[in-house]
Amino acid sequence: MISPITLRLLPYAIVILFGYIGFALPLPILPEMFLDPERSILPHDFSMEKRNLLLGLFMSSYPLGQFIGAPLLGKLSDFWGRKKVITYSLLTTTIGYGVTALGCTSKTIWVIFGGLFLCGFSEGNVSIAQSVIADITEKEKKTYHFGWINMFVCLGFIIGPLVGGKLADPEFVSFFTFATPFWGAAIMTLLGLVVVVIASKETLRPRKREKYRFFEPFLVIIRSSELRIYYLANFLLALGFFSFFRFMPVYFERVFDFTISELAYAMVYNSLWFAFTLLLFINPLAKRFSPKTLTSAFSILLGLFITVMTLPAASNAVLWTIPPIGIALAISMTNGSVLISNSAREDFHGSAMGSLQSVQVLAEIITGILGGIVAAALPPLPLYIGSVMAALGGIVLMLYKKKAVISA
Repeated sequence: MISPITLRLLPYAIVILFGYIGFALPLPILPEMFLDPERSILPHDFSMEKRNLLLGLFMSSYPLGQFIGAPLLGKLSDFWGRKKVITYSLLTTTIGYGVTALGCTSKTIWVIFGGLFLCGFSEGNVSIAQSVIADITEKEKKTYHFGWINMFVCLGFIIGPLVGGKLADPEFVSFFTFATPFWGAAIMTLLGLVVVVIASKETLRPRKREKYRFFEPFLVIIRSSELRIYYLANFLLALGFFSFFRFMPVYFERVFDFTISELAYAMVYNSLWFAFTLLLFINPLAKRFSPKTLTSAFSILLGLFITVMTLPAASNAVLWTIPPIGIALAISMTNGSVLISNSAREDFHGSAMGSLQSVQVLAEIITGILGGIVAAALPPLPLYIGSVMAALGGIVLMLYKKKAVISA
């Protein structure tokens, strides 16, 4: 039987599912969109170095918008309510995907960059959903519900790449182009908007409104030694998992010559293991170990497993290295978020989760820009760097001995 809390979370979870299907739709097409001299939207005479650099800049546009918008949306959700803010954000995201699709059709890079920046700026779905969990869930149940929300993120990463690879394939349907996945993303986001308007209820408890201060979330983090460590660990972990998410497809395309469909299948394969872990292991592990212990241990393991993925010389062999990565990702990412939520005061949850999203997308920006540059020199290099960063995040947490307390 579904619990009342789960029923209240369900509309937000469906919004996240639609949102991440939309986000994941274009991922398998990016290497071919920029790196393939035949199908690329770039001029044929562009060097591979320029193509990798532009791919990195393209990857950074969405998270750059998130970095600026996530704390703002999180704070506004603490003032205006979760439902109202997520409604406006979904509407703007839909427009952003439409602009991106038009940019792909016209092969205008700055329009694509601007459209994805707008999508990122208005994308606050996960952090707001995490704030909803904090509004209505007991502390002991947070890990379960954070994992439950991440399950819908994972489903989005399963469905999105599979569908996105086909939506960009003119051999599948003659009029499909690189723009089609972005039109699909706009439709999925619009469906999420309809769900949240019709089915969701406000969860923010009424309280006295204070004057809005944009830099307040960052000041709270700076003043709390515990939050500083937890955000630093999450930042390093994010450098690791975004290096994997962004450059695993690039690595497979450059080294093993994977097609769009094969890249989609590889991403889905990883997501299935992510989902399997959330279903079977997150709750039992949460009953035996603290979020700090789990985040630390599996961040270190994630770094190790990403390095192992670069060792096989055959494409069939490399697929055996993906399941441990999916398992480590599920446990470290879920518990890293719980660390922040458990350490934030009640009236700071929206800001805390929005700031976490900003920290993570800052890592995504860095991996997008710098990863594109270093991948041109050596395809596995972004993965090596990411593995070191993930392991370092785990070590930072391991060395931090202070027990978690509610920050003031």
